[in-house]
Amino acid sequence: MRSRVLVLPALVALVLLSLGGVARAAPCEQRSPTVFALNGETNLAMAACVTAKLRPTTTELVVDSPGGPSGVAMDIADRLARLGDLTIRVDGQCASSCANYFLPLGRRLLVGRQAIIMVHGGMDPAQVSKVAPSERASIQALADKQRAFALRHRIPPGWLLYRTAAAPTRVDGLDGAYRWRSTPDAELYLVEAPMLRSCLPGLDVTAYEAWLNSQLTPERVARLKQNRIVATGTIVCNGQKW
Repeated sequence: MRSRVLVLPALVALVLLSLGGVARAAPCEQRSPTVFALNGETNLAMAACVTAKLRPTTTELVVDSPGGPSGVAMDIADRLARLGDLTIRVDGQCASSCANYFLPLGRRLLVGRQAIIMVHGGMDPAQVSKVAPSERASIQALADKQRAFALRHRIPPGWLLYRTAAAPTRVDGLDGAYRWRSTPDAELYLVEAPMLRSCLPGLDVTAYEAWLNSQLTPERVARLKQNRIVATGTIVCNGQKW
């Protein structure tokens, strides 16, 4: 798989809002004893809201999030993981840290009024090697935290687009081809069913697959390309372990 760059949260929000995802004001809401919603960035406000409001009776998680700080997102995900098997309903967008760390907790993926899932990778040695020496220790700590999180929740390196410092332009954990040709400056990857099924085999993605296939019209594809977004097509996790 070709290289990718880390995208600014503002760009994620702009692109996904144009595709129909609209973040709500409250970072979380216990809508019923079994349904809990996460809205907006995966930041400290969301973490505090989850700590205050999440009920242990929750079985369905509704998400609409462009992602956010990875360390906080992993902390939120660890708390959600205590609930056991979850149905996850994407109602708008699930990108960046939302896709990286929340989706692997699910056992069934449902579609709300929209269901756009985007990834651009997480913390890895290639990313650590690029930062200034003064920031390297903190970024390395995040990379170590992500690796421990992935091992704990059985997330393969391919799902996180994991690269080594020795091969910073290649994700060895993925095989296959994009639905349309990639470009070197691709910012985001629209996740399709083959990647979801191979990387997160415990997640039933039938509903999402049917919805997404109905949405990839020529007009939608043109908009995605214009925003430097590549659909993952036949890209799959190839079984590589940590």
